[in-house]
Amino acid sequence: MIRPHTDSTPQGLIGRIKRRHLFRLGFLAGTLLAVTEITALVVPFIKVNKILGLGIKLAVGSKESVLAQFTSTNDTPILNLEGKFFLIHAPGGIIAAYRKCTHLGCSVPWNAAEDQFHCPCHGSLYDKHTAVVKGGPAPKPLQLFHIADSSGTLIVDTNPLNVIDRQANVWDPKVLEITE
Repeated sequence: MIRPHTDSTPQGLIGRIKRRHLFRLGFLAGTLLAVTEITALVVPFIKVNKILGLGIKLAVGSKESVLAQFTSTNDTPILNLEGKFFLIHAPGGIIAAYRKCTHLGCSVPWNAAEDQFHCPCHGSLYDKHTAVVKGGPAPKPLQLFHIADSSGTLIVDTNPLNVIDRQANVWDPKVLEITE
């Protein structure tokens, strides 16, 4: 003889949820949590990073103000962090040297104590006035950005695909675009 089922569980929400439903809800919550975590980890890698400053044309001031700053600081190169270059007082004019080392691409800082550019990665040394290699493993001088004088303001084109790439390790006054 079959006896009728007597439900002795309490009434309410807990009484209505069966074990199978509870496992389904737990699996769904765990899956949603895992998908959310994976999305939070992957989305920053998919998002395009915009490098500000590099690849645009930057105004750096008038020729007179730049030359005055060189005069007051004993020709110390002027760092432009946004454009990743140094303004250098070259013999006869002004050049903009890209901070990327020609050996392996490290950022080359100005070393005031040595009065020259000194690459921290492998020790390449570059001249203060011409960015020509003075020592180390670098095969050629620092690349130069193009500079133009637009109605009294110096404009530096920081496009890394349009640089002046000097192959010979000597100063050539032909690369000067802004003369004194």
